[in-house]
Amino acid sequence: MSGSAFPRSAEGAMGQGYARHSRVQHRAGDFGLPLLQRAVDAVVLPEDGTPFRVADLGAAAGSNSLDPMRAVVDGIRGRTGEDTPVTVVHTDIPANDFNALLATIMDTPGSYAKLPEVFAQAEARSFYEPLFPAAELHLAWSAIAVHWLSRVPGPIPGHIYCSRATGSARRALKEQSRSDWETFLAHRARELRSGGQLVVLGGAAADDGSSGADGLMDTAEAVLADVVRQGLITPAEYARMTIPTWNRTREEFLAPLREGPLAQALRVEEYDLVVLPDLLLDRLRETGDVKGFAEQVTAFFQAAFQPSLFSVLDPGRAPGEADAVAEAFAVGMRSRVAADPEAVETHWHVVPLRLARV
Repeated sequence: MSGSAFPRSAEGAMGQGYARHSRVQHRAGDFGLPLLQRAVDAVVLPEDGTPFRVADLGAAAGSNSLDPMRAVVDGIRGRTGEDTPVTVVHTDIPANDFNALLATIMDTPGSYAKLPEVFAQAEARSFYEPLFPAAELHLAWSAIAVHWLSRVPGPIPGHIYCSRATGSARRALKEQSRSDWETFLAHRARELRSGGQLVVLGGAAADDGSSGADGLMDTAEAVLADVVRQGLITPAEYARMTIPTWNRTREEFLAPLREGPLAQALRVEEYDLVVLPDLLLDRLRETGDVKGFAEQVTAFFQAAFQPSLFSVLDPGRAPGEADAVAEAFAVGMRSRVAADPEAVETHWHVVPLRLARV
């Protein structure tokens, strides 16, 4: 087989325009802000004027980090009554667009980074690796990122999406997710100081494994099959296309925190399972703008998932071929979505989780 083989590293970088087409992720983040505020109220504060250290894990383009980090800075300073120094480190994988991230953080009017004695930084490393020295962090925040896997254990026969996996493919994805989640928690337990707080807003699934985006993914898979029939994607490339995610159930999030070393280091303070509204479909029902709806759904999908799917295209393709594939996919996606908007109704599931370092 040419191109990437399995298992392979996951390609979870966001595509161009992610900041403009991440309204769903921003809406999900709203459900985490109350937990973040309670974390700020509960966290043990630094002493002797030392900086308060925050990690923003999986920052992507930074557009959905502005409100949470502003809430942290304001909340900490509200507790101390002074301009306590705050250092915020935004992390993501090396393939992330850090130029866009830093431009968003530093140049957006009203950004938290413009406040006095606030220091914004970035680190290009996966959160499945160590990111900070032991006991350095007071607070860590991660929003709609931990569903991305560190590696793809194998293809999903006949589909691109985890909830449609069956048999050994499903078991492999679930095991990879379990290992990744335990690794993530172990690193954060080491990096947080005693009394520190960890808030995670995780892409999730219902108990039956459905994520609420299954219809959207079925439509995208059908479009890719059309592009194969057009001869723009080879069957071998198509067979390798996998979105490297696993949406955990609430029990999968909590299982490693019930007993063992992680349970001794991290205490569960609160959790929930939230089902998000379909903002784009709600807007369509108000306006009747089917074309606009199809454009928005396609742009969202391309920004969030297309880089992962197209990372397995054969590297020897002629210049411009990848662009032709992307254009054919966009045309097909817009057409299918416009023809049956209800088929892509999407209600993402999210688990808001707040943990305390013992």
